[in-house]
Amino acid sequence: MTQENEQRLIRLETQLAFQDDLLEQLNRQLVLQAEDIRLLQDQLHLLSQRFRELQRSNDAGEAQPSLTDERPPHY
Repeated sequence: MTQENEQRLIRLETQLAFQDDLLEQLNRQLVLQAEDIRLLQDQLHLLSQRFRELQRSNDAGEAQPSLTDERPPHY
């Protein structure tokens, strides 16, 4: 193998190693994002259920939600 081919091979192997590392990093990030999405979907589902419950109680003429139900989340 000539010196030029050897250098080319080393360059390609180095580039492949960097690409493998990048692919692994992207894969880890994708897994984290999938977990975040699942958590957000679960929270949205719970909020949607709570909203429907409040709508039904309001439509049925039941007592209005308590102040703790109406308190903004930053309190």
